[in-house]
Amino acid sequence: MKFKMTIMAAAIAFSGTALANQNESYIDQEGINNNTSVTQLTQGAGSNISDVTQTGAYNDATVLQKGWEGYNESAIDQEGVGNRANALQHGTTNSANLAQSGAYNSSESQQYGSRNALQVDQEGVKNNATSYQNGWRNFAEVNQSGSFNDSDVVQWEDKNFALVNQEGTKLSSDITQSGDYNYADVDQSGSFNDSSIDQDGTLNKAMVRQSGLKNDSDIEQNGKYNTATVEQSRYNNDAVITQNGRYNTSDVMQSGFNDVAYSSQTGLGHDSSISQSALPGFFGGLASLASNSATHVQMGVNNSAVTTQVGGGNTAYVHQN
Repeated sequence: MKFKMTIMAAAIAFSGTALANQNESYIDQEGINNNTSVTQLTQGAGSNISDVTQTGAYNDATVLQKGWEGYNESAIDQEGVGNRANALQHGTTNSANLAQSGAYNSSESQQYGSRNALQVDQEGVKNNATSYQNGWRNFAEVNQSGSFNDSDVVQWEDKNFALVNQEGTKLSSDITQSGDYNYADVDQSGSFNDSSIDQDGTLNKAMVRQSGLKNDSDIEQNGKYNTATVEQSRYNNDAVITQNGRYNTSDVMQSGFNDVAYSSQTGLGHDSSISQSALPGFFGGLASLASNSATHVQMGVNNSAVTTQVGGGNTAYVHQN
């Protein structure tokens, strides 16, 4: 069974007056070559609502909404095999909720407008999720589970917030926020971990926790109440934090093997703490497989720095101003 549907609704202006209407689309598909495309448009205070549910085989779904003063709502729910989903919204109050389950997952959403929100939930095999929001009350949450995970969230101005949880295999994550109440949280678990957070201005904060295997992490913040924390666990650790101006704080904790950590702060409330570990057990983790290194560079005003390393080829370097 193949079911393909395209729906387009548009509000039309009469004598210069835009009608406030509401477009609604509900599609429910079940098995084999699933496919869906919904396009909704309104003017004035009209709103768009779309709900797509697919179940098994070559799933696909694309929704495009535009409603300038009303709200756009999109929920897509897919289940098994070729999954892919794509929702693009405009308007002032956008909301998207994408959930996928097993096989070639993907997901892609762009929102624009002012009251963005997003939630993506993927489950197994080729996971991916890319989101892009625009201005004002941004929010995003992505949860992925097992296999070739990835995730990419870009937010822009205003009340940014993003949270990603991934669970296992090729994990990665990349969050870029821009101005205002930034906050980002990433939580990944085992395999080829990676993570990068890039924030820009105002209440910055970032936090990454990764667990075992090829850890890496890279946080860069810029102006105002910066904070950053990275915790990684065993194997090929690395971590770089760079902050710039205001109440900086920085914290790295890695727990053994090929550690390296670097923290650079620039102006005002500095602090920093690096702790790297391993030793007890099986000949001190085979003498903790050498490595450890740590560098803090701080510049002007309230500097402070603490380094603790335990087993390996320790080195540490602190430079303050």
